[in-house]
Amino acid sequence: MLLRKKTIDATEGPIFSKMLAFVVPLMMANLMNHLYNMADNIVVGQFSGDPHALAAVGSTVSLNSAFVNLATGISIGAGVIVARAFGARNKEDLHRGVHTAMTLSILIGVVLGVIRFFISEPILVLMGTNAEILPKAVLYTRILSVGMPGTVVYTIGAAVLRSVGDSKTPLHAVTVAGLLNIVLNLFFVIACGMDVDGVAWATFISKYVSAAMVVFVLIKRKGEDYAFDPGKMRLDGKLIGEILYIGIPSAIQSMLYSLTNIFLTAALNTFPIDVMSARTIATNIDVLLSTAINTYLHASMTFTSQNYGARKPDRMKKSIFTALLQAAVIGFTVGQLMIIFREPLVNMYLAQDDPNRVAVMAYCKEIMVVMLSSYFIGAMVESMSGFLRGLGASISSMIISMVGICGIRCFWIFVAFPKIGTLTGLYLGYPISWTLTFIGLSVGSIFTYKRVKRKMMLEAREIEQSETANEEQEPHVI
Repeated sequence: MLLRKKTIDATEGPIFSKMLAFVVPLMMANLMNHLYNMADNIVVGQFSGDPHALAAVGSTVSLNSAFVNLATGISIGAGVIVARAFGARNKEDLHRGVHTAMTLSILIGVVLGVIRFFISEPILVLMGTNAEILPKAVLYTRILSVGMPGTVVYTIGAAVLRSVGDSKTPLHAVTVAGLLNIVLNLFFVIACGMDVDGVAWATFISKYVSAAMVVFVLIKRKGEDYAFDPGKMRLDGKLIGEILYIGIPSAIQSMLYSLTNIFLTAALNTFPIDVMSARTIATNIDVLLSTAINTYLHASMTFTSQNYGARKPDRMKKSIFTALLQAAVIGFTVGQLMIIFREPLVNMYLAQDDPNRVAVMAYCKEIMVVMLSSYFIGAMVESMSGFLRGLGASISSMIISMVGICGIRCFWIFVAFPKIGTLTGLYLGYPISWTLTFIGLSVGSIFTYKRVKRKMMLEAREIEQSETANEEQEPHVI
């Protein structure tokens, strides 16, 4: 089943239904991928016997996310390049793009893994991590660092498949890996008596399994222009430049998000330690929604990129309006449902005899009400950011997001929050920054789209004039 052709051509046919067909498997894959961390936290919270193990894992979220987001940013660059070649029906560029992207994934994975391993302790200390949980937080991060090559290979390989409209294969890969991760978590923690190290090794193994499955499928898709042949691995300098031109700003943008979350973590460290446990639980639940709506970044980017390659600006515009509508409706509806059922969701993470149960529950509810009520705005931000990246304006997206999200949130954390002093007051920085960023991205998208459309119309006119001139020069046979 994995090897069948499952691509979606965004350049033809109805956009609304095709986007849903693309998004649903991707959404499920993102949710399954989130189960890695979710399972880690549930298992250490319920079965490790260490009341601070959950806080140790939670204190690493911002640091670990920074590296994953960097890999995701590079994968966005690869996805745009491959999607454009696929939309343009350019077999040679598609082949070169796939092999350059996959070769680059291995190199980047090794480099990021080494850096992450050695800087984990000083960064966690700089973040003000509690001394009680620091050793286990460092251990957890360093084990995940060894799995970084697997993470990057899967991320970029999945981006290649999504760029040609195949969002189902990454779902199958991450489902298998996610179920394996849960089984290994229980085995290492319950049967072997491990705690944070056990869940870290379970995640490590699962990441390499998902990477192997994606690579296997790309190799076995023989006959497809996007098939991967390890014997033809290459680094095309021109394509690397194009991938990094789009990918690096996307990576910087994602890492800046993580940087602001590090500042948020530092602010949370000024509260009682139960707040960090609550933040860990609330983030795991909130991320169920955020990972779902993040799919619209990839959907709008893929549909825009394919139609960019096909030179169809009107379909590009229809794609972003469709993405905005679907993302906002899903974000609002699911957010409200999660608020209604927040208590049973939080209870999954807390043992019945946990002495901190009541305090952690109260803090969780406070965080979740603010975040889940406003995620639909974040959904529209993701969609608009994907549109800009698909248009090739990754730098514009980065700059607007730096000011709108990173700048506003930092101002809120360092200036507004000290005057408010409450947990709710701290988290209000999220909906405020999302709203301002969406306005900025919308303005940037309007100007960029008009410029790209004028360029496409000019190119089409020049091609038409050239063809007409060639016809007039041909001799007429009597």
